Amino acid sequence: MIEILRVILGSAFVLFLPGFVWSYVFFEKGKIDEIERIALSFGLSIALVPLAVFWLNWIFKVKINLINTSLVILGLMGIAAGILYVRREKESDEIIDGGI
Repeated sequence: MIEILRVILGSAFVLFLPGFVWSYVFFEKGKIDEIERIALSFGLSIALVPLAVFWLNWIFKVKINLINTSLVILGLMGIAAGILYVRREKESDEIIDGGI
């Protein structure tokens, strides 16, 4: 039972979550519907995670293991979340400045 849960959560962590966060960077909320966002999330994750791990391994000689790969995935999601945060702050500043 634990192994099945581990596979399901691990698959979602590697194959879905990074692409889901990045889909909000590329397409604002409401631009695409949820089914398209979910499909795009799988494609983006399948593209981003292996490329990031490959380039880190090739350029910086970062070994490919569970901890490093997890940190790369968390880093990808963190970068996307940071971009979204900066974009949201910029939009709120423009709304405040536009009201004056």
